[in-house]
Amino acid sequence: MNKEQIKHIFFDLDHTLWDFEKNSEETLIALFEKYEIGKLGTSLEEYLVAYKSTNHELWALYNFDKVTKEDIRLRRFPMVFEKLGIDVKHCPPNIGDEYLEICPTKPHLMEGTIPLLEALKEKYTLHIITNGFDKTQAIKLSSTGLGGYFEVIVTSESCGAKKPFPAIFQYALDQAGASKEESVMIGDNPVTDIKGAKDFGLKTIYFGNGESEADVEVRKLNEILNHL
Repeated sequence: MNKEQIKHIFFDLDHTLWDFEKNSEETLIALFEKYEIGKLGTSLEEYLVAYKSTNHELWALYNFDKVTKEDIRLRRFPMVFEKLGIDVKHCPPNIGDEYLEICPTKPHLMEGTIPLLEALKEKYTLHIITNGFDKTQAIKLSSTGLGGYFEVIVTSESCGAKKPFPAIFQYALDQAGASKEESVMIGDNPVTDIKGAKDFGLKTIYFGNGESEADVEVRKLNEILNHL
């Protein structure tokens, strides 16, 4: 990857910069305790595992237009209770909305996020491309102070298209006034972030522990500076 060519860097947000796992777990634990879910015959660990698998399933479907934003909001916690073998009638009716109100306000970032952005902003114009929702992602960026680092912030909701589909990448380039040749996509998802961007014609950096088709793979965010 010729870094002399790069002018624009597009980041994914959740799991890449914003520590979704830590922020989500803190929120889930608070709700578990508030509603005394353990008294329904499950452990905290079982509840967290059930939520994680359910959330992953629903987002995988959402990314390919199989379910809607409303489906995720309404179905997520009832599905968790079903997985735990608990009658859905015991699922608190507002727990899904409470999760969405609390979780985005959590401040935890992936290790090395701020030093990375501080270093990159001196040389490049930084942007966000996320499959998240407008309100939720705006709160995350505001509550962590990340928003000030980015010139263009594109959500699937505002764009009307999702990663890995080409339309969202083209929309982001248009908004940023950038070309494919001078842009790179950085993300943790080998399908939506990396394959989608690569198929579209962008250079790619994969941040994760799995396998990908990326031009560059890193295990820690600070390793990105070795390539840019």
